[in-house]
Amino acid sequence: MKPRSKPSGAREGKSFPGPLVVTTWKPWESTVFRPIFRRASNTTNSTVAAPSEPAFAPSPVTAGAPAINTAPATNDVPTLMNEGNELIAQGDTQGAIQKYRAAMKLSPEDEEVYFNLAFAFARQGNTNEAMQHYTEALRIFPDYAEAHNNLGNLLVGLRRHTEALEHFSAALKVNPESSSVLNNLGRCLAELGKPKEAIVQFTEAIRVNPDYLEARFNLANSYSALGNYDEAISQFEQVLKMEPAFVPARKGIERARAKQAAARQP
Repeated sequence: MKPRSKPSGAREGKSFPGPLVVTTWKPWESTVFRPIFRRASNTTNSTVAAPSEPAFAPSPVTAGAPAINTAPATNDVPTLMNEGNELIAQGDTQGAIQKYRAAMKLSPEDEEVYFNLAFAFARQGNTNEAMQHYTEALRIFPDYAEAHNNLGNLLVGLRRHTEALEHFSAALKVNPESSSVLNNLGRCLAELGKPKEAIVQFTEAIRVNPDYLEARFNLANSYSALGNYDEAISQFEQVLKMEPAFVPARKGIERARAKQAAARQP
């Protein structure tokens, strides 16, 4: 089967998610991945975009109901996908993988099945399997921006920055207004010791999403790395206006002020 080629934003029933949720606050922090959610239907191609985080809302369990992680008893791919997503929400990644594998057997050329499998393996900490499945999703649909973005994050974690840059760039070609990809690209450049280039990406991420706290925090750290303490302090102050209890920003502004004072001494 030839790779599908569809214009950006025009994949039927699919859309690009907004900024991904940050779990911890550090310079150049990676972000959490989200699986694609599906609506059960009479066809295997009906999909809906992932909701904003928190992405998972497990269905209530009624007394006497069979466990959701029993062997799949359906030939409905959307149902298997949704069941897998519910298992992810419950912390049962292995059960989710069972569901996604069952969906893969029924629909072996569906990029979203591989995307969700990759997500589940990443949750398990199985980076190799996650990367293989993101790569397979991209084989099927090379313009899958979310898969490029998530694969790029995994590569950054492995310090394979040059490869990560290629995937972030590919994601931006498809969706140039993705603040999360812009932030991740900036993070990758910062780790490569290129703070000036990183600043360009963080600034663009903030232009797209002015409330993107992680990007603004990363921008402040980049300015500090360049010795531009005035801008660093200004950005840290903006972060603290948005999140007054954000301790890393408080520490960052204290360091920037101390370095600024030291630089002004004769």
